[in-house]
Amino acid sequence: MNNSTNNAAGRFRTIAAVLVLLARETEDGTEYLLQKRQNTSFADGMWDFSASGHVEKNEPMTATVCREVKEEINVDVSPEDVEFIGLLHSFGDGEPRFLGCFRIKKYSGEIKIGEPEKVAELKWFNENDLPDNIIDSRKEALDRFKKDGVFYQEFGWV
Repeated sequence: MNNSTNNAAGRFRTIAAVLVLLARETEDGTEYLLQKRQNTSFADGMWDFSASGHVEKNEPMTATVCREVKEEINVDVSPEDVEFIGLLHSFGDGEPRFLGCFRIKKYSGEIKIGEPEKVAELKWFNENDLPDNIIDSRKEALDRFKKDGVFYQEFGWV
């Protein structure tokens, strides 16, 4: 459903989605689990956050995070373990979006690809050695979080 339309009151609606990073601490520093996208019609072949997805009607973003990580990488997360790290107000494919960015350090279950038709690979990367082909908005979000902590950023606006 495209929710960037006018509602009954004539107000514009913007798409809302979540971007989720699983994080772990190692002796070499913080690592993030990234997924390589495929067959999605957006940024296929590029690295993305651990999981992502659209917020459904009457669903808070923390519930979306828990649902998406279960669907995409097979782990369970409690809403209290979901840490907000930033908000991207993005415009890149002709539709404005609010992208809530979240980090998770505590989860249960075995990480594995839950949607093999959409995810080619999962891999841990050190925060200081991210792949070159990470989606630009995700790279900027990670850089901004590392530099400033919790952030708000506008991306892709003309």
